[in-house]
Amino acid sequence: MATPSGQIGLSEVNEELGVSPTSTAINMGSTPVRSLAGIPSGAIAMSDLQSKTNEYTFTWLVVAGGGGGGENQGSGAGAGGFITGSIENAPGISYSASIGGGGSPNTGFTSRGNSGSNSTFHTTTSTGGGYGAAENPGIGGPGGSGGGGRQGQSAGSGIGGQGNPGSVGQGGGGGGAGGGAGQGGLGVNGGNGSTFPGDGITYAGGGGGWRPGSGSGGNGGGGNGGAPGGQAAQSGQTNRGGGGGGLGHWDQNAGSGGSGRVVIAYPGTTQKGSGGTQSIVSSNRVHSFNSPGTYTS
Repeated sequence: MATPSGQIGLSEVNEELGVSPTSTAINMGSTPVRSLAGIPSGAIAMSDLQSKTNEYTFTWLVVAGGGGGGENQGSGAGAGGFITGSIENAPGISYSASIGGGGSPNTGFTSRGNSGSNSTFHTTTSTGGGYGAAENPGIGGPGGSGGGGRQGQSAGSGIGGQGNPGSVGQGGGGGGAGGGAGQGGLGVNGGNGSTFPGDGITYAGGGGGWRPGSGSGGNGGGGNGGAPGGQAAQSGQTNRGGGGGGLGHWDQNAGSGGSGRVVIAYPGTTQKGSGGTQSIVSSNRVHSFNSPGTYTS
C-alpha cells in the first residue's frame, strides 16, 4: 500500500503509519513521519508524503556458535552455520532472535571438543559448528560446518546452504570449515568464512588444526591451532561463530568456539525498526544481536 500521488490528507498518512485513519492528530517531526517521508531533519510538507509506503525490505543474517577444538594433536572445529535472507514487511511486526554459544573443548587428554549451539531468527535455525576430533574419537563432528578429522580419519560434514565439510588431518588435526559460501577445511588450516554485505563483516571461519605446527584459523573468526613449545590453541572469535583451534600438545588447551550473532540491515540511515545494537555501515542501518532479543519492524 502507498499514500495517494495527488491530494493527500491526514487519514491517508495515519493509515500508512498504522494509526487509526480517523485520528486528526499528527506530529510532522516524529520519527515515523520522517521515516515515511525520507526526510531525517528539517521541515516536512504534506506533499513530501505523497506516493510513500511504510513497507520496506531488510536483509538478515543468522550465525550459530562455532565448535570446540580437539585435544592432543587435535583437529580444528567447524564454524557455526551461516544463513542469510530478506523479508519485505510492514511496520509493527516482531521477529525473535536467539544466539547460540560456542562449543567448549573437553579437558580429557584424548577428548574431542563439543559442538556449538544453534542460533535462530524468526523461523530460521542455523546449526552449531561440528567439534574438532581427537584420539577419542578421531572423526570430526558434523554441524553447520564440519570439524576436522584427525590423522587420516573422516572429517565432519557441513549442511548445504549453511557451511562446508572439514578436512582430514595430515599428521594431525584438520581444519574446520567456514560457513555459508566460504571454504571447506584446507589441510591443517581452517576454511575461510563468508561476508555479510549488510555490515561488511566476515563470519564463520573454521578452526585450525595441528600438524605438528599450528594450522591457521579461517578468516571470519576461526581460532589458530596450538603447537609444541607453549603456543596454545586460540578460541573462535566471540559473536563471529568461528571454530576453535585444535590442541597442539598435552600441556595446553584446545580453543572454544565463538558465539553466534543475528544481524538485520536495511538501506538508508533513518531508523525503521527497533531492537539490538544499532550502527550505520556504508549507508545501511544495522541492528546487531549478540544476545537473545526481538527486532520490531
